[in-house]
Amino acid sequence: ITLLTSCKSNDNPTPTKTKAEYISAKVWIIDNLTVNGIITLYQKGNTQNLYDLSKVSFNLNSNGTVTGTDNNGSSITGGTWAFNSDQSKVVLTNVTIQGGLALSGEFTIIQLNDTNFDIQGNVTYMGQTGNAVVKMIAK
Repeated sequence: ITLLTSCKSNDNPTPTKTKAEYISAKVWIIDNLTVNGIITLYQKGNTQNLYDLSKVSFNLNSNGTVTGTDNNGSSITGGTWAFNSDQSKVVLTNVTIQGGLALSGEFTIIQLNDTNFDIQGNVTYMGQTGNAVVKMIAK
């Protein structure tokens, strides 16, 4: 008895995306924003949010700029983003949403993939600063 077997090698493996490719390939919307571990400013789908972020979208462009739309339909412009040296954090500068929410500074990357971009760092809301977890999903 002769038995012949063969395995097809994968000549074209799926390339792994870089963090920059994950970030810049999608438009991101906020799914949840919780401050100081206890105050939920926004939860997508909740009708009792402290701050309505349902129309906010972010584009972290490959050229390092941040653009998008705030909840009033106004453009988000003038912001920038970059990684820290080991790409464990994203540094946001001048990302302001009309109505008093500002994302600026270093944010630790909790999760980053094709569907989720979660970060933790200080946010300012109506003059108050707190440590926040911002969970974003791809639009």
